[in-house]
Amino acid sequence: MILKVFNRFYVWFLPVFFTAYAVSYGSTSDLREESINSIKAIVGDEIITQGDVVKRAAVALREAQERYQEKEFFEKADEILKETLDELINRKVLIKEAQKLFGTDEMQMKEVEKDLDSFMKGAVKNVGSLSKYYEIAEAQGINPLEKKNELKEDIMIDKIMKENVYNKVKVQPKLLRRYYVENVDEFRQKKEVSLRQIMIKFSAHDNDREKTLSLAQQIRKRLEKGEDFATLAKQYSEGPNAENGGLLSFEEVNEMRKDLRDAVYQLKDNERSGIIASPVGYHIFKMELIKPEKVQEFEEVQEDIYKKIYREEISRLKNQYLNSLKSGMFVKVFR
Repeated sequence: MILKVFNRFYVWFLPVFFTAYAVSYGSTSDLREESINSIKAIVGDEIITQGDVVKRAAVALREAQERYQEKEFFEKADEILKETLDELINRKVLIKEAQKLFGTDEMQMKEVEKDLDSFMKGAVKNVGSLSKYYEIAEAQGINPLEKKNELKEDIMIDKIMKENVYNKVKVQPKLLRRYYVENVDEFRQKKEVSLRQIMIKFSAHDNDREKTLSLAQQIRKRLEKGEDFATLAKQYSEGPNAENGGLLSFEEVNEMRKDLRDAVYQLKDNERSGIIASPVGYHIFKMELIKPEKVQEFEEVQEDIYKKIYREEISRLKNQYLNSLKSGMFVKVFR
């Protein structure tokens, strides 16, 4: 997918990106071919160039370019490129470790080849034939042999990650309960109120209070006969969100005048108020939802807590493993 998108805009995007990037950061060097080929990191006896980083980050850069304005884009692009460089360095480190381990283990390599063969057969089966697979790959600018080698590396990385990271993750039940107790505010659900309003303003009726009240009374009678509150709000309300049936959020309710807010909070679920006067006009409210503030029970959230702790432990062990590998390997980064 990365190569497919990359090939569509590589020719025009790289020169534009590097030139603009240079202007943004005040660089005076030639940032075309020189920058693309500049060395960003060395891992063992292999180098990672700026072109490698941009190629790997192609999809994310494209999405950022479409989503952000120029200034924000450059800031985001800088972040993406730094993260991608770290990702490539880690990948190189893991590949070298996997090659070292599997290169001396014939059984392990046979398993890798078996998994790779199974994957390739599945890919070919999905498109119909081997020739069709190659045709699609070439149309997307993908070198099938390079892709196959990359998949082989992915399988090898996955195997050593399972053994040294994933299989070592243990989340004890007591940790879940401890996390819940220490972070209980994360599981506090705020009070929710959903309210509808019909407001008839004095100013919209020549400041004639009797005329305004008369209209409010007519609306109230229609509500008492069973007409839909939201429909009448769309037709007659001169207050906020009339086009949405007068629906107010919890935040909007809290911003109301205190006297109106006090009256509203006396309503029960699905209860309608009478006509309430304020300095700006007459109001009729209907409470549609009240959810009091509450703390979710441990049993409701323990699965989410488990997933969170599991992800954090994976990240911790992965960083620990990578750092141990890097300590025995030559790794130099050029920022």
